[in-house]
Amino acid sequence: MKKLIPIIIVSILCFQITYAQSGEITYKNEPMPPEGLEEMKKTDPQKYKRYSFMINKIKARTKRLRYTLEFNNSQSVFNTNPSMTKEDNPMAGMSTSKREHYYHLASSERYVKSDVGGKEMLVNKAPIDWIISKETKVINGYSSRKAEATQMFYSVDRESGKLKTKEQHITAWFTTEIPFSFGPENYGGLPGLVLELSTQGKNYTVESIKLKENKNKTIDFPDLDKAISEQEAAQQMNKAMSNMFGG
Repeated sequence: MKKLIPIIIVSILCFQITYAQSGEITYKNEPMPPEGLEEMKKTDPQKYKRYSFMINKIKARTKRLRYTLEFNNSQSVFNTNPSMTKEDNPMAGMSTSKREHYYHLASSERYVKSDVGGKEMLVNKAPIDWIISKETKVINGYSSRKAEATQMFYSVDRESGKLKTKEQHITAWFTTEIPFSFGPENYGGLPGLVLELSTQGKNYTVESIKLKENKNKTIDFPDLDKAISEQEAAQQMNKAMSNMFGG
């Protein structure tokens, strides 16, 4: 009888995944130290001390947050769990992501909605070109494969006003045992659910997985006609920061 119990549990899980039409995944985020911090420790100890204090405060705050990915068979939305962000803490605004990330599976379209200077900004992000490796590991009991990619980030040089670019590496671990092509933020398109993802100082890891049979689960996408490019978004962000700091 004892030998039958694991078989029964596996059968139930396979049945749930086979008939699931939607899901809700919770992630946590362990921020990684910014590049150059250790070098700063050697070259400018006082500046390092100030930066470390601020970074540790943000890191402690971020570790308490949880991020929710909701999806159906074709779309997903990712945002900070609002119930975890109601604190009268001056650092909260700096560490809480006030963005909504959207992904459309069929078209591989990625969008980010955020508030910039009191105005809503919707950005159309470039698709991700994944390279899947043979490297594997087990995450939360799921056999997972490693995938990597690079993405381009845009910013504006404050002095020259020219657009700058920077490549950022992405590492994702996904499992085909949960065959939904979604992940943290809008990093989708892999042949399975992303359980871990690292990029741009963020390190998401899955905490809970809830699969449902809700065939009518809807994801409320924003008005995509209002979407702007990443280059235009960088210009608008620079303008908003200049107005904020009187630049």
